[in-house]
Amino acid sequence: TRDHGITNPALCRLSYASFIRIFYYVVMDKELLDEELIREIASVGGSYGKRLEIYMKELRRLQRAVLYLRTRIERSKGVPLFSMRLSVRLRKRFFSLKEEAKKQRFYLIVYREALGLLKHREVFELYNLEEIEL
Repeated sequence: TRDHGITNPALCRLSYASFIRIFYYVVMDKELLDEELIREIASVGGSYGKRLEIYMKELRRLQRAVLYLRTRIERSKGVPLFSMRLSVRLRKRFFSLKEEAKKQRFYLIVYREALGLLKHREVFELYNLEEIEL
C-alpha cells in the first residue's frame, strides 16, 4: 500500500477506488452544505427585507387614511369626534409601526455587516422610511 498520510487503519485498508468514492461523497456533501448555507443566508436577509416591505406598505396605507380623515375633518361644519378619534388612533399606529420598521432596518444593516457588507446606501434608498410622513 501507498502512504497517503492517512493514519486511520480502516481507511488504509480501503482500495483506491473505494477511497475515491468516499472522498467524492464527502466533497459532494460539502458542496450541498455550502448551497444550503447560502440559501439560509439569503433566506434570513430576505425575511428582513420582506418584513420591511410589509411595514412600508402598511405605513403608506395609514398615511393615506390619515390624510383622508384630515380633509374630512376640515370639510365638516361641526367637530366630527369619531373622525378625530380615529385619526388619533391611526397616527399612534403609524408612529409605532414606523419605529418597528426602523428597528427591522437596523437589524438588516447589522445582518449585512455580519456578512461583511459595510456600505448600506442601497438599504437606505430602498427602504427610505423618512420619506413617509404624516
